[in-house]
Amino acid sequence: MASRRVFTPMLALPLSSSYYCGCAVGVGFPPAGIRVSRTAVLGLTSWKHLCYDNNSIHHPILSSSRTFVNLADRKKMTSPEEMSESLKLIVGLDDKNAKDLSTKPERVEDLLGFFKSQDITPESPREQKVMLFNIWTKVKNLNHRDFVARYVKNMKLDSTQKVDAAIRFVSAIKNTDAVDTEKFEKECGVGVVITHDETVRLVKTALEEEDLKSLKVSWMKNPNMMLGKMKRVPGLQWADINVVKSTLEELVPPMIKDVVIEETGSKTKHKDPVAGTSNTTGAAATIRKCPRNENWKLIANGLTRSKISDLPSCKEGTKVYVIGWAHRVRHQSRISFVELRDGSGFIQVVFEGATEPFHRETSLAIRATLKYEPKAKVDLQPPYELHVEEYAIIGNSDGSIENIITAESSPDKLLDDRHLVVRGTYGSTTLKVRHEVLRAFREYFWSLDMSEVTPPTLVNTQCEGGSTLFDVMYYGKNAYLTQSSQLYLETCTSALGDVYCILPSYRAEKSKTRRHLSEYTHLEAEYAVCNYEDLLSHLEDLLVEVFNRVIKRVGHLVAFMNPGELVDASADPCDPKSWKFAPKKPFKRLRYGDAIKFCNENGIINPETNAPFQFGEDITDQPERAMVEKIGEIVFMTHFPAVMKSFYMSRDEHDPTLTESVDILVPGVGEIVGGSMRMWDYDELLQAYQREGLDPSTYYWYTDQRKFGSTPHGGFGLGVERFLVWLLNLGSVREACLFPRYMGRCEP
Repeated sequence: MASRRVFTPMLALPLSSSYYCGCAVGVGFPPAGIRVSRTAVLGLTSWKHLCYDNNSIHHPILSSSRTFVNLADRKKMTSPEEMSESLKLIVGLDDKNAKDLSTKPERVEDLLGFFKSQDITPESPREQKVMLFNIWTKVKNLNHRDFVARYVKNMKLDSTQKVDAAIRFVSAIKNTDAVDTEKFEKECGVGVVITHDETVRLVKTALEEEDLKSLKVSWMKNPNMMLGKMKRVPGLQWADINVVKSTLEELVPPMIKDVVIEETGSKTKHKDPVAGTSNTTGAAATIRKCPRNENWKLIANGLTRSKISDLPSCKEGTKVYVIGWAHRVRHQSRISFVELRDGSGFIQVVFEGATEPFHRETSLAIRATLKYEPKAKVDLQPPYELHVEEYAIIGNSDGSIENIITAESSPDKLLDDRHLVVRGTYGSTTLKVRHEVLRAFREYFWSLDMSEVTPPTLVNTQCEGGSTLFDVMYYGKNAYLTQSSQLYLETCTSALGDVYCILPSYRAEKSKTRRHLSEYTHLEAEYAVCNYEDLLSHLEDLLVEVFNRVIKRVGHLVAFMNPGELVDASADPCDPKSWKFAPKKPFKRLRYGDAIKFCNENGIINPETNAPFQFGEDITDQPERAMVEKIGEIVFMTHFPAVMKSFYMSRDEHDPTLTESVDILVPGVGEIVGGSMRMWDYDELLQAYQREGLDPSTYYWYTDQRKFGSTPHGGFGLGVERFLVWLLNLGSVREACLFPRYMGRCEP
């Protein structure tokens, strides 16, 4: 509800069981389809805004900007929500574990103090922070904890393997604080360096001693079995695990390519039996291979390509031709299971017979028979399977795909590789629902015969205040990226009637909260002739109708992302009545003055002053969310003081110090819509320019709307990303867009 605030909403996935933020965003990388931690997606690029001094922690990213003067006083001075934010941003905990730990102020104090005692700075390597948190969690003896931490700080323990060994070593020491340093360093690999070339040599030597048949069986079953075996090879204990893994992926496939796996009792053969020859033992029979064609264009065999989403409407036994990506892969010696993804949906594919191993994200062409299988129904998969008749690999996926995104991927890493993250179950589902949301908004406006227009995004005027403008040089002149298309939309009402636009807006706010982006999708509408009550009625109709349209089309996707809002787990997710948070008219109304009173009566204080709210103060993000959570339903917050709002908002006829304005607040997010009636009197608008210190000549085109036949009119702006955060229970607006832009990030 901040004045002239961005209508930006804030990019989840089940949360990681690991405390550290990360978790592959459902990309099908290990663990496939896992939901990314909300903190990970929040994704601060660094700790540059976290400053330590001798006895204080200053955390300007939190909703309160005050400095905590003493760590011992934190639990008196900091709310659980603020402590949770500190733990997420400083230590890197995910949302759930940060919230859990924030209920234990003494533990929070100890953890932050431990990090400070090790001189961790914003520039310290993330790997070092992960190792220190592991030590803090598992080593109970404080002297032992500090002992191991010093080795990490001095880079003498430089890998998770060494730290794990160190934790085991000191944990085995009983009834003494003393540590045998020489034995500790020997058993924990201190000072041991295994070069890349040495690692490759040791892996190659170990593989040469392997039985090829056993190697192929274990590799096809689970490549990580060999990785575990390599860890036990003398000399590889302290090697970089990523180098070991990539070396295996490079060397093993060529070694086992021509190996034929036989039934028990037969000998390994390096070539298939020649047709027509008999096996002299009469007992050995080769495992049949799943038919593979080297030319993927021949797989169709006259069939038209089907989309996975269309398969449930086909009869069982139908032969189909599909193309997709291997989302999850499980190879066994005689059968393989692949969860296939083609953008329209997911389905399990069964490869009967041996297949040459391929990695996740390999693109495949498959001709198969559709079979009904209730056990196949998992998450977004239908109760059907495809049993392969013939397949081909279109594009191989490099083995490095397994290491790009892991459970310990940093927030920055997840955003750097967002192009891969969005392939995941949760990432792709979010984007699909986003598409349906935009479609539903447009359909609603079309049903009212409203016209879509496309105002410019390069402008020479301000709409919401100069402090958040992005400046650009436009052929030698100053210009700005638009904060809102509202003023331009108003110029169209006298020509087209009711109008709307869905375009990017930009705010140069130095904020990294879960609700703010520097570039966001701004849905705006202007009604050519209306009064204040008409405007509120339009907003109620809009939210109810759009929600219903989205649920009827993709309620199953919303249920996948936000199952807690279903009235019952067995309820039909595509029925709007099945949802607890479905918008219901009329929305509760709360005037700004009454909101101030509500906060003060319910112990919601102003975090900027650490005191009760006074009339005229902005109810910022944190108290706003606390207020709407207590109310427990969608709220129209109305009649803000004029001094808090933009110059173009019309005044309340009964109290000119107030505006005919409205914010829509929803539980879990806060503000998602801001709107108002617009000044339509010529002289009143000129006075507003003067109060704001604006040059009327720059706005001549806007003023002319009042000069040449004005009418009472109003409109609103809605942040699409915030709407999605509410609808899908996302942790941040960064989850709700393709490539988020915020302070410090403008890539990829």
